[in-house]
Amino acid sequence: MTRVMLVENHDPFRQAIALILEREPDFELVAQAGTLGEARRLLAEREVDVAVVDLRLPDGDGTDLIQELKEANPPASVLVLSMSPGEAEEVGADGVLGKDALFEEIIGTIRRLGNG
Repeated sequence: MTRVMLVENHDPFRQAIALILEREPDFELVAQAGTLGEARRLLAEREVDVAVVDLRLPDGDGTDLIQELKEANPPASVLVLSMSPGEAEEVGADGVLGKDALFEEIIGTIRRLGNG
């Protein structure tokens, strides 16, 4: 079972991804956050295999979260979903997709990252 956390400030987009993830039998959606602060708090409380992170959050930059997650939990993977994903690979993201990616591609990438 791959434990997934969603960090996305746009509620409808995050909810749509959450609904799709909850239908997948090999995923457990362990947390959802709309801000950097909320994501930090949740990561301190929960184990995560894959974090799906937006780079632009209302209270900070998702790149900071990527670095913190990698330091605290090196085996965890990070998939960046962003309208401007270019800088994500520079800060240690394991996968990068634009927000215009098909849900099937997002699910497939999370599955690949969760399986190592």
